[in-house]
Amino acid sequence: MPFDVILAGALGVSILLFALAGGADFGGGFWSLLARRGERAVEQQQLIERSIGPLWEANELWVVVSAVILWSAFAPAFAAYGTALFIPFVLAIAGILLRGAFLAFRIEAQEEAPGAYRFFGEIFGSMSIITPFFLGAAAGAIASGRLRLDENELPVDGYLQPWLGPFPIIVGLLGVATCVYLSAIYLTLDAADNEPLQEDFRIRGMIAGVALGVLGVIAIPVTRADAPHMWEGLAPGLSASILMIAAAAFLVASLVLLFFRRYWLARAAAIAQVVAVFCAWAIAQYPYLLVPDITIQDAASPRPVLVAMSILIVVYVVVLGPSLWFLFRLFKTHPSGKEEED
Repeated sequence: MPFDVILAGALGVSILLFALAGGADFGGGFWSLLARRGERAVEQQQLIERSIGPLWEANELWVVVSAVILWSAFAPAFAAYGTALFIPFVLAIAGILLRGAFLAFRIEAQEEAPGAYRFFGEIFGSMSIITPFFLGAAAGAIASGRLRLDENELPVDGYLQPWLGPFPIIVGLLGVATCVYLSAIYLTLDAADNEPLQEDFRIRGMIAGVALGVLGVIAIPVTRADAPHMWEGLAPGLSASILMIAAAAFLVASLVLLFFRRYWLARAAAIAQVVAVFCAWAIAQYPYLLVPDITIQDAASPRPVLVAMSILIVVYVVVLGPSLWFLFRLFKTHPSGKEEED
């Protein structure tokens, strides 16, 4: 397999891992924003903080990995994204930074400044919605064919129109819904030793799953009208369409498993659903990094750079894999629904 395709696959995997890990953190911010009233509102917020706090910086690692691969192996695509989509990307990055900062401020203010605790929580929750929306909108612009470049590599239709169309907006909403859905299902396990709290997130997970399914149905005619290349790639009988059918089945399965309180299996089904959607998207968009102007082959760096990057990816896996496994095992071995008794 050519090195450019291998590195494009590595780029896709790093984005997928960010969606599965960091995406759930963003969803947690959404649920924290909604946890304002009710007898367990404080418990819900504290559960979210304990679940996210030790791991959010590690989950953002995948953004760095993706940027490094794109910048080094596919520089023309990196330049096109950075120029034409700088507005949604800057807003998304600002959301990542402000979300992390205000999460830290919120945790520190909990005991001594209740007013600041609530204010910091509002910022944390709001930024958690902004980032997945704008990242999704940027992805929608890249895949829709709305973003066209002139001879100077500048966007033909300006810096707003490409990512403010119907397809980018629905993809942005799907990004937020996916994060919210994953987070609720993950939190049912983190609240394993607090049954009422677990039940809260079980119900929220089912609501989020239904909302995600509704948005997915709405996205079908939008894709056909506003993203013709993606629509052709998802034509019946092709691999991408089969994966989308599998994703719908996994979504239904996760909701059924949540209903019957089979939380570990519900989490597995939710992860499989996101993986299936992502793989379907990648297959439908292939071979383009920017539809329809930049292919993987067009954007690939010289072969020595691709070989060096491939070696570096192996080093990433060897070093980061065990480190991340240890980190998650250290902080996720015991449920965090309640503090352990001394």
